Order: sequence, then C-alpha cells, then structure tokens
Amino acid sequence: MAARTKQPVDEWPIPKPKLPPRKMKPPVPKAPAPVKRKPSAKKPRRKKGQQPPRRFWIGLALLLAIIALVFYVEYFVEKPAPVWPEGHTVYGVDVSHYQKEVDWQQVRENQIAFAFVKATEGVSLKDKHFQRNWAGADSAGIIRGAYHFYLPYLDPEQQANNFLATVKISSGDLPPVLDIEVRGRKSAAQLRKDLKVWLDVVENAYGVRPIIYTGYSFYIDYLAGHFDSYPLWIAHYDVPKLKIEKSTTRKLHFWQYTDIGEVGGVEGRVDCNVFYGSMRDLREMCVK
Repeated sequence: MAARTKQPVDEWPIPKPKLPPRKMKPPVPKAPAPVKRKPSAKKPRRKKGQQPPRRFWIGLALLLAIIALVFYVEYFVEKPAPVWPEGHTVYGVDVSHYQKEVDWQQVRENQIAFAFVKATEGVSLKDKHFQRNWAGADSAGIIRGAYHFYLPYLDPEQQANNFLATVKISSGDLPPVLDIEVRGRKSAAQLRKDLKVWLDVVENAYGVRPIIYTGYSFYIDYLAGHFDSYPLWIAHYDVPKLKIEKSTTRKLHFWQYTDIGEVGGVEGRVDCNVFYGSMRDLREMCVK
C-alpha cells in the first residue's frame, strides 16, 4: 500500500465558531384604538332671576339654626355654678384681658365676693382691660385687688414702677399682688433677691404688705421657708384640699383651686378662688 502523506498541521481546516441562535424580536402589540368619549353634557347655567337649587336653601337653614342655637346657649341658658371646695364660704375670681368683657353685676349675683384683676406685666405692658375691670368690679360691690405678672429676666424695680404707675389703690381694696410663676435662668437665691426688691418698692409706695401668688410646686421648690411674713395665694388644681406645712409666721390666705371654672357674667373659663376666712376677715385684710 502506498504510504499516506500526513497533512501539515497548518493546513488543517479551522472549524467555524458556532454563533448563538438569533433571538427573534417579539411582535410589537398594536396600540388599542382610542375610545371616543362622548362629550359630557354641560350643566345648564342658572338663568337670571332663577331661584338657587334646593340644597342651597337647606345649607343656609342649617347654618342659621346653628347660629341661633349658639346665641341662645350663650345668652339665655344659665351656666352651671362652679363647685366650690368644702369648708369655704367666701368665693372669688381672677381675670385679665383673656376674659374679654366681664359683666361684673352678674358676677356679683353669682356669689362672688372678691376679684383679682391683672394690671401689668414686665416693665411696660399694661393689661388692655385693666381699667374697665378695675372700675367694674368696684361698681358692682366686689372687693377688688390688682396683680403684676413678674418676668424674672427684667429689672425688678422697673417692673414695680410699671405697676405703681398703673394701679391706684384705695381704701377697701385688697393689697397688691406679685404673681411669680417662672424662674427663668436665675438661680433660686438671685430670684428671691429680685422678688424682694419688687416687694419692698411696692410696699413702701402703698404702705401695705403685698400678697405673693404662685403655683404649689413653684412654692415648694423656690419659696418655701422664705417670705413667710407675706400673705400667700397658692394655685393648686385637682385636689380636694390644699395642704402646706404649717409655719408660725406664714398664713395661707387664698387658694386658686381651678382654672376652668364657669361663672355667670364671665365669658368662657375663669380662675376660681376661695378665701381662708370669713367676709369680716377679708375686709380686715383690705387697705385701710
């Protein structure tokens, strides 16, 4: 047999690479034909002189009924008398511009014997209803007193002068009141020192020792054991009885037992207070 000649490697046929199968593009779905909408029927315009629709009159009637009901409740329905704490017979309120216009004669008819009226705040603010409330309480035969809302970050002497320039105290009025409720950034010692400045300036001007008003917690934290010779008025809510440790020099005179009371003649909520003593004791406390 004749010998086969070996084909050189370089001359071997090179296999062609296999190409991946061609992907067929999915058929593009045809967009649905737009649906022709029927034009909405336009509401016919109300012709000139034509009456409004019925629902308009129903809504108007409901609105007028609500207004009439509010008016009736406000002016003709007798407000419930506040529930005064047991063991007290001398009642009072304290008001400011928040109570708007007060019918002081009606307040007096609701067994209110005394009222404290906000006069000033800080070094320049004067309550816009002070003069009206001050005169109104007096004309109704209610024993009146004026108070200053103290701001600890302002000068105490200037605050006292603001009060003195606003309030003219007469015989039969209660002593002036210092209302202290916030400490600010002052230390307790510095705060008490500043309060003493206000108290001294006012006492020297009127010749009567002022009353100190504050909240129960504020008194315990910052004032207890100090100013014991001053009459004390404490605000403490949601308790059947106010209890403060006894002192040989300090006497509790007033208790503000709620800030959501209702009294005839006062619009909305009002602070309600009781006096520790009789009417004779209250008159004895007044300026001579």
